[in-house]
Amino acid sequence: MRFDRCVACVRTVGWVGLGINLALAFMKALVGLVSGSQAMLVDTMYSVKDVITSLLVIVGLSVSDKPLDEDHPYGHGKIEFVLSLVISVVFLVITGYLLVHTVQILLRPEEHKAPHLVALWAALVAVAVNLFMNRYAGCVAIETNSPMVHTLARHSHSDAVTSGMVAGGIVGAHYLGMTWLDVAIAIFETFDLLYLGVWIFWEACKGLMDRSVHEPMRGHILAIARATPGVVAVPQFRSRHVGQEIWGDMVLAVDPHLSVAEAHRLCETVKESVSSRVPHLGALHIRATGGHKHEQKHAHEKTAPVAEDELRAVLTGK
Repeated sequence: MRFDRCVACVRTVGWVGLGINLALAFMKALVGLVSGSQAMLVDTMYSVKDVITSLLVIVGLSVSDKPLDEDHPYGHGKIEFVLSLVISVVFLVITGYLLVHTVQILLRPEEHKAPHLVALWAALVAVAVNLFMNRYAGCVAIETNSPMVHTLARHSHSDAVTSGMVAGGIVGAHYLGMTWLDVAIAIFETFDLLYLGVWIFWEACKGLMDRSVHEPMRGHILAIARATPGVVAVPQFRSRHVGQEIWGDMVLAVDPHLSVAEAHRLCETVKESVSSRVPHLGALHIRATGGHKHEQKHAHEKTAPVAEDELRAVLTGK
C-alpha cells in the first residue's frame, strides 16, 4: 500500500460502512413511513443492502487475508466472490417483491399524494453521506483491489444518485403537482436495484470462473516481461483473479544455449520486476523454454509498460 494510514482504513472500512448504513436505513425507514414517501421507503433498501455488504466486507477481508495452508494452497480469496454471489441473489428476490408492490401503488391513483417535506431533507442528508462513503470506500478499493470493497463503493455512488432522485421527486410532487412522481421514482429505484443485483451476480460468477485480468493490465505485465534483457518472447501467459489478488502463470522463451541455472535466474528477475511494478500481484509462476526461430522474430517487439496514470485507471475501472 502507498501510505501507512491505508492499513487503518482497510481495517475499518467495513465497520464504518456498517455504522453509516445502519443509521441511514433507520432514518429512511422512519422518514418514509412518517412522510408517506414510497421512493424513500424503497431507498431504504439501498442502505439495507449496504449494511449486508459492509458485514460481508468485514467477514470477507478477515477470511481472504488468511495465509495459505495445506487445504487452501491458492489462498482464501475466492470467499469474496462467493459472498458477492450471496448478496446478489438475496437482493434480486427482495427487489422483485418491491417492484410488484410499487407497481400496484402506481396503478391506484387515489393513493398518490405529495410526501411531507421532511423526506426532502432526509434525502439530501443521504446524498451527502453516500458521497462521502463512496470516496472513502473507493480509495480503500484501489489500495486493496477487494471485490467486496469495490462493490461497497459502487453501491454508495448508486445510493447517492437515487437519493438525489428521491429529493427531485418530492420537489416535483410538492411544487409541480406531480403526485405520481414519488411512486414512479420508487419503481425506477427497483429496476436500478435489479440491475445492480444482476451486475454483482455476473461479476461474482466471472471471478469464480477464473476470469483473466483486463487487457490493459495483461499488456502491462507482458510488456515488463518482454523488456527484460535475455527474454526472447513470452509465448504463454495465463492469469486469474483470486479475491483481491492477481495470480498468473507465464512461459518465457529464452536463448536455448543458456544453462538451467541461468534460465532460472532470468525467471526470478522477471518475477521480481513484475512484482515490483504490478499492484495486488499474489503469485506469479514462471518457467523458461528454449526460444525458437518463429519466436525470435518477435524479440524486438518491446511494448512499453502501461503508464502509472493509465494503470490507476485500470484499477479503478474508470
